[in-house]
Formats: sequence, structure tokens, C-alpha cells
Amino acid sequence: MPLPADHFFLATLQWHPRFGGIWCGVIVLAAAAWLFYLQRRMEHRVSPVRARWLLLPKILTLLALLLVLFDPVSSIQKDETANGKLLVLVDSSSSMAVADDYREPRVTRARSIVESWKSSLPGGVKLDELEFDTAIHNPDAAVSTALRGTDLGGSLVALSERNDLASYLGVVLLTDGGDETLDNPALPKLPTYFVGIGTDPATWNDVSVANLDCPPTAEKDMGFEITAELQAHAGHGGNFAAQLAQVHVTLEHATGTNTWENVSEQTVDMSNLHSVIHLQVKAGELGIQHYRVSVAPVAGELSPLNNSRSVTVNVQKKSLHVLFFAQTLGQEFKVLRNELAHDPGLAFTALFRTGGSRFILQGDRQPGDDVLADGFPTAKKFLEPYEAIIIGSLPAENFSPSQMQALTQFAEEGGTVIFIGGDSAFGRGGYAATPLAALFPWRISDGEPELAHGIFPIHVPPMGTGNPILANVEDIVARGVAALDAVNQVDELKPGATALLAAQVNGRELAVVATQPFGKGKVMGIATSTLWKWDTQPQPLGLAYGLFWRQAVRVLTGKTEGGQNLAVRWDKDFYRPGEMVAGEIRAMNPKAEGLTITATLTAKNQSTPVPVEPVAGQSLVFSAKVRFHERGDYNFRLVAYQGGRVLETYEKNFQVASQVAEGSRLEVDDLFLKKLAEAGGGAYFRESEAGQLPTQFVAKNSHKITVEETSLAEAGLWFLIVFLAVLVSEWILRRKLGLF
Repeated sequence: MPLPADHFFLATLQWHPRFGGIWCGVIVLAAAAWLFYLQRRMEHRVSPVRARWLLLPKILTLLALLLVLFDPVSSIQKDETANGKLLVLVDSSSSMAVADDYREPRVTRARSIVESWKSSLPGGVKLDELEFDTAIHNPDAAVSTALRGTDLGGSLVALSERNDLASYLGVVLLTDGGDETLDNPALPKLPTYFVGIGTDPATWNDVSVANLDCPPTAEKDMGFEITAELQAHAGHGGNFAAQLAQVHVTLEHATGTNTWENVSEQTVDMSNLHSVIHLQVKAGELGIQHYRVSVAPVAGELSPLNNSRSVTVNVQKKSLHVLFFAQTLGQEFKVLRNELAHDPGLAFTALFRTGGSRFILQGDRQPGDDVLADGFPTAKKFLEPYEAIIIGSLPAENFSPSQMQALTQFAEEGGTVIFIGGDSAFGRGGYAATPLAALFPWRISDGEPELAHGIFPIHVPPMGTGNPILANVEDIVARGVAALDAVNQVDELKPGATALLAAQVNGRELAVVATQPFGKGKVMGIATSTLWKWDTQPQPLGLAYGLFWRQAVRVLTGKTEGGQNLAVRWDKDFYRPGEMVAGEIRAMNPKAEGLTITATLTAKNQSTPVPVEPVAGQSLVFSAKVRFHERGDYNFRLVAYQGGRVLETYEKNFQVASQVAEGSRLEVDDLFLKKLAEAGGGAYFRESEAGQLPTQFVAKNSHKITVEETSLAEAGLWFLIVFLAVLVSEWILRRKLGLF
């Protein structure tokens, strides 16, 4: 019977020896030698003809045994028609109810497409239909009249974890794509196709808030800006375009669940179909705050779903207070103040001498800081409102003994002190014979040379590698673009001090930036007065100065997220369903040893372990990755152990949800869906191209190749029968020759 045209067979013979190649060769040579010896022995007893007849059964027996040893396997490869099921999911979110062709809703058109596929696919391929919005459900499930969101990422995660997924030939999702793109979503491990349901926006009459941007964090009682991009289409005709000359825009602040208060209003001219407006906001409440920008509906527009967007801002108070003390406020002060101002949780106060005993206090003020108007405090209690004190380049004679004692006690009891270099710093400033000499990471002397001037390339010494103060800064320095033009020639580091940045100065390795513990606190020394010049350089070096200072202040004071022993950094401020959260955990003490970390993620009173893995090539740096499956509140808890004892615990709550309201983006994001389809091994089709999917799917997935392997030595009883037949033949032959 001839085979069908769409079938083919390919048979091959493969050998699977039970021993290695060398041993198989030894066995074959031994067998040949044994046969040769046996033949010579028989020829001494009988004639050569009889010897050959007697040797034949033994040769056949030996060949049979060698056959078992080399185990020949028959392999047959078949190409057969793949009969199975295709899983189809239709988006049933509220945005799919929009009739953007002005005739039928998107979801109705999507279901019609699925019906047309049933007659286009081969008879052996059946369709299983499901629907999804924020979760996957059956098509006959009751449809809520409330706004139904779209969690494409969460639905893809749920789809990829289905137990019956292997029974399908492929997956097709018909969707308008949701309102946000996703980073690194989970995809099913089988061909995944997407069909974008939606018409060309140029044919609509519509007004939308196309984008809303604001800082993820803000400071309480300080202003920040929300930027709104407004977009309009007037392609469906009528008098719609004439109404766009005056569009009413409202900014609101959430005061509770689904309750909003008006913040500001304005009228915008949208005659050119596009506008960008800047809205000023002053946050008066701490915590997560929600703001919404809305455009009043215009008569005749396609849908009001995309007329508003909301943003989330984490409003913080300044919890970290820094005091800067110097003789004059030069360029270093101005650049440093501007860079630290980028941290909304940091308050910066400056104290400097104007002449004689007169002082000026600038920046963020605190209750009770009036004492600073008389100069640097003489008692430690007046320094307690500050977590860090930065001392500029000024001579030791500016400090009285009581002021030195206050600063020393501040560091001993947990404060952070940072010394900046210059002509009047360290040994050059006369500190060698003062109590403050104990604070510096270097040994200093009254005979310290003048500052070295020139071009001194900066590098990260081995002991500074992986220090959280240098996070991202280390990579910039490694490019060879960082240098200094003036360096204090301090002496060697003290025992227990750590060099973070170093340079070759006059033939010796000099630690330009170093830290050391002092009592319960920490001290940093910066042996240069020109580090601020990095800020004036092109990127990436221009970023390094601000990064270094912000991280230094937070790491040294322990005000990083994580605590005193660990610094934890997350790759995003907010997460959506289906996205992967990635956290970096760094040990604060570079000399920490035997550190182990465990983590759990809890949602709906169920906890699951989270793998925490060391980062290759970075000492005492760990990563934690976990995927959020659906909307909800999650608690991440981390415990660090050292030497069998709990070193520190850390917790963080995540609110996982879409960051924009359903329907905020009605346009189909063809590029995003195409990338998803390509990553899933499938293809993307626009709505007008949906009829091509069955043909392409059949061409790519309607056949399956199977391979059948059979061991010839173990296939049935033939080997045993042949083996017994040979033994019986030898017995008969010997009897006839009279050898019994």
C-alpha cells in the first residue's frame, strides 16, 4: 500500500556498545585470538575440514555474543500529520467593548474570527476557546458590568503554568494588547500567536491622555511636576475637530477608594491634535499618593476610557539630615548641594564662617538648630539631629577642644563624618596633633607634603571592589575616564581602613577615598579638593560624582533600604502582573564572611521560597528574582545569617497592579505584540490579516516527527532461538563426528 504524500520514513542503524571504544577493541582482538588458538588446537586432533566444521558453531555463538555487546539499534523516523488542539484566548476586557470600526465591538469581531478559523483548519485540529481579562476564564462565564482590566502578563504566566499545556499544538491570543508594555513576560513553551484587534486610530474621533509622567518619589510639602501629553484624532468627520479648540483638563488627587478631590483645572487648545501640559503639585501627605489627569468628554468621541490617566508617587519626608561645615562655600559646596538635592529623602544644611566669629546657616532648617548660628556646636547633643557631618577643607584652628570632642563623640556613638581634602585638610591643616587625628582613615603628620598637581587616573583597588558606595560608579571608573588634578599626599592607611578609590601619585599607590569604622560610627576621607570636577564632565563620568555622594551618605549612615548590614536595591519602583522583580542585596561590610541569605514571598496568606543566588564575579553581592502572577499585595521577607546567627532581617511590601486604568491606551501596539509573538515562536497578525493564521499554522505545526528505536538483540525471542539452534547444531555435529 503506498504511503500518503505527507508521510515519509527514514530508517537508520545505530550502534550502542555497552563498553567504551578501547575496551570493545580489546574484546574483539581477544575473541579473534581465541578463535585462532582454538582452530590450531582442533587441527592437531582432526582433519582441517572437520576442524572448520567444528569451529563454525563457535564462530556463530561468538558473533551472537558480540552482537549483544555492540547492541545495534534500528531507528525509524516518521513524519506524520499532527492531530491535536489549538488553544484560543479572546480578550474580554472593557477596552474590547469599544466599537472602533463604528459598527461592532472589538470582542464581537474577535469571536467572529475564531468562528471562521474552525472551517479553515484541518479536520484533525480542534479549537479550545477561553477568554481572559485580569485572569483566564471560560467563555460562558458571567460578564461583569464593572470595568474589566487587562493583565496580559499575568494571563501569560497562568497560561504557561497550565498542566494540560503539552496537549496543545499552539496558543493564539486575540487582544488589543492592554494598556502597558511588559518587561520580560513569561511565555508558554509552545508556539504562541497574537492577533491585534483594533482599527487605525487615524479613522477615529477621539481625545486621550496619551502619556503621564512624574517622579516616582517626592518630598512632603515640596513641589513637583506632572507632565501630561494629550492626543486627539479627528478622522471620522463631523464637527468634532471644531470642538477641540477648548478642551477642559482636570488634575485630581485620590482621597480614598474611588474618591478624588480637585487640585487644578485648565482649558487647552487641541486644534493641532497634540499638546503637552505641565502641572505643578505640592504633596501634603506622606506615603503612596495617586493623582489623575482627566480630559472632559468631547461630544462624538469614540470612547471616554482613554480620557484619563493616573500616576503613583511615593511621598517621603526628609529622613536623613546632613550638615556641611566649611570656612568658605566654594564650587565644591554648590555642586555637592545640587547633587544631594536629587535625593528627596535627604535634608542638607550648610554652616560656614563669614569672618571672625560670624556664621551663616543655609539650607534645610530643623527645630533647635539656632545654636548653629554661633558656630560649630561645642556639645555632642546639638549634633544629634544629623546623621552625617561633612567637613570641608579648613584648618584645625577653626575647632576648639570642646568642638573636637563633640565631633569625636558624634562618630563614636554612631554618626558619620566625611572629611574633604584640600590645602587646609589633614596634615596640611594641622590635625596631626589634635584628637581628630584618630578619625582619619590615614596616618597623618605635620610634615605632610603639599598637594600633588597633575593628571592622576583613578582606579578601584581590590579591597574596594563590590562596595555598595561604588555601585555603578565602579563600572564608570573601569572605563578609564576618571582622573583628578590635585591630591593630598596623605600617609598609609590605618589597620581596619578600606580604600575605595586609588591613584598613582609620585610613584606610590595612594588611597584617594577611604573609609574606616570609628566606635559605632563610620568615617570617610576624600584626599582631594577637585572630585567635584567630575560633575562638569560628559557622560558617563558626569553621573559618577552624584552617584558616589548619594550612595556614600546613605551607605555610611545605614539609611539605605535594607538596614545597617545589608543594602537592597530593586530594579523598579512599581511592578505589574506577570513581570519579574529583580532585587540586588549587598553586604555592607566588605569583610563579612560566611553570609547566607534566605527569602520568602507571601501573598494571600501563602508563603513560597525565593531563590537568593550569589552574583558571579562580585563578592558578597546576591540577587533575588521572582515573578508576580497576579494583582494583589505581596510581602517579601529576607533573613541574613552569619555564623549560624541572624544578622539582619528585611521586609518590603509590593502592591502589584496595572499602573494605568483600563482603556487608557486604545491604540493597538503592533510592535509590542509582534515582539511577544516572535519570542513565543509564533507570529503576529493584524486584525485584517487574521485569515492568514490557519494557513501559516498548518504549514508550520500540522506535522510531527516521531522516532522509534528498537534494539535488534532484544527485539522478540529470535536471538534466544538462534543461540539455542547453534548449540544444538554443534551437539549434533560432534555426535556425528564421534567426538563424544
